[in-house]
Amino acid sequence: MELFDVTKYQLPSEDIVQWEKTKEKLGIFLSEYKSSREKMGIPTNPKIQEQYSFLHKENVSKELFDDPSYQEFLFLHKIFLTGYLAIIHPYKPEITERRRKIFLLRYLYGLSVSLVSERIHYQKNIILSDSKQALIQFTSALHLIVLKQINGQKVDDSCGD
Repeated sequence: MELFDVTKYQLPSEDIVQWEKTKEKLGIFLSEYKSSREKMGIPTNPKIQEQYSFLHKENVSKELFDDPSYQEFLFLHKIFLTGYLAIIHPYKPEITERRRKIFLLRYLYGLSVSLVSERIHYQKNIILSDSKQALIQFTSALHLIVLKQINGQKVDDSCGD
């Protein structure tokens, strides 16, 4: 018996992802997240090098902490962090950093593959590949990913990395 069930943690391959529906769900989440950031006076688009950490109670006034908008922000921020921290390469931290940067540029800033390529000086095929992997990892972690169905059943997941 295996101690670690790999099948529980495998990501779906790119060819079974319903990209449009997955991106639509991601867009809905990101719209709400950006809106909650703006309500808190935080720029809607985080800085690329921004540290993703929670605001601590001791740094927040009692009035703000009790504010429903602040509570919504904390809730959405925690969800965002869950997805963002799921963007990872198991062996190469430099690829993890690159994928996360590409995710922010593509999906939060809305930049095209060409503009991202110019900005971070990687080939377009790498930007495209990392964009897909980051999207799969982020949306899988948040259960926003939509998979193709055959005969009314989802296609079996297979490792995509």
